[in-house]
Amino acid sequence: MQTPLDNKQRLPVHDIMCIDCKSFFASTEAIKRGLHPLAAKIAVMSREESSGGLILAASPYSKQNYGVKLGSRRFEINDQMDVEMVEPHMADYVALNYKINLIYRQFTDDKDWYPYSIDESFIDVSHSHNLFGTNKQIAKKIQDRVFHETGIITTIGAGQNPLLAKLALDNAAKEKEPWFAEWGYDDVPNTIWKIPQLVDMWGIGSHTATKLNNLGIYTVAELAHADVKELKKKFGILGEQLYYHAWGIDYSDIEKKYLPSLTNKGYNNSQILMRDYTKQSELLTVLSETADQVATRLRKNNVVAEIVSIFIGMATTDKRGRTHFSAQMHIEATNATDEIAFAVRYLLKSKWDGSAVRSVGVSCSRISKKHQIQFNIFQDPIQTIDHEKLEAIIDTIRHKYGYSALIRASSKTKGGTAIERAGLLGGHQA
Repeated sequence: MQTPLDNKQRLPVHDIMCIDCKSFFASTEAIKRGLHPLAAKIAVMSREESSGGLILAASPYSKQNYGVKLGSRRFEINDQMDVEMVEPHMADYVALNYKINLIYRQFTDDKDWYPYSIDESFIDVSHSHNLFGTNKQIAKKIQDRVFHETGIITTIGAGQNPLLAKLALDNAAKEKEPWFAEWGYDDVPNTIWKIPQLVDMWGIGSHTATKLNNLGIYTVAELAHADVKELKKKFGILGEQLYYHAWGIDYSDIEKKYLPSLTNKGYNNSQILMRDYTKQSELLTVLSETADQVATRLRKNNVVAEIVSIFIGMATTDKRGRTHFSAQMHIEATNATDEIAFAVRYLLKSKWDGSAVRSVGVSCSRISKKHQIQFNIFQDPIQTIDHEKLEAIIDTIRHKYGYSALIRASSKTKGGTAIERAGLLGGHQA
């Protein structure tokens, strides 16, 4: 029987690495205390003083010996466990992440580098072999450099596409030294098909797994041998993607997934989020904050914009098989925070399908000089003048005392990032 792997010419063949900083938050705290990351007994906890505090990260020793893991509560950890509770210092994690990614970028071109999260990145080393050797040799060089310069242990999965690299990382490389695993198309029956549960496949959540179970599909091997037409009928383009993923085939291009800087003529701001955002309310908050930051820059330069755009980068792929989407709309020329924020919220509500989001961006373009106060026929002119005066006062205070001197109440909700980007990261101590 012919399989999707038989047509070799259609298979994407690259040398992709997915690199993870092992227990990154806890390892960073261990290093700060002069401890080896693998030997430290540390748990990073929000609201460390509270019995209901949530574990954000645990050191490998704490995980293996005490079962402490992400999501554990303070009251679940007893005194006999000998685990040191520490508060998070997000600014330290961001700074170290930046330093580590500078090392990754020494082994490839920037267009072939994709920072996926605060502790995980993809790089394509297809064109790096003449300089640095085989995949295994490149991985060892990266691991040695990162450990020597930062003390962080990295685990690396390698594959012929991003999916294979990620699955090799999550299901093999993280398990034991030398913290490296390489999966290829020839290994699929003995690697991907042996993954214990559907939810352990990158891109399959519990909701999708339940739907697959309802079709009689309980394993990755069964998914690979399912009727692709039925999958497509049930899930749309996602069904076809799931089928090919079960065969280890992924057409994602790191160069296209690279978070755009939105450097077209205009004013913009973008960020990679610390975690997947799955709630509309949280996304609306972070996009409104980003719009506020862009609007502040417009006012600082005494310009207005007529086009507002958003960029949304997915954590994996959305229900239509996309890794990202962008949308834009025309507005009356403005630099008012409320009007730009309204536009980005409208765009998200009308375009987002509920898939997990890992990066966002807001851009304002078609820029022109602001010559006079902008009146809106639906608003009271006096109210417009007062509003512009208020924004001018806010801008002055922020310029003098910092952006976080005045923030909207929504920035203190779970989805907000304005505080963390100004000094208090993620609501935690910077």
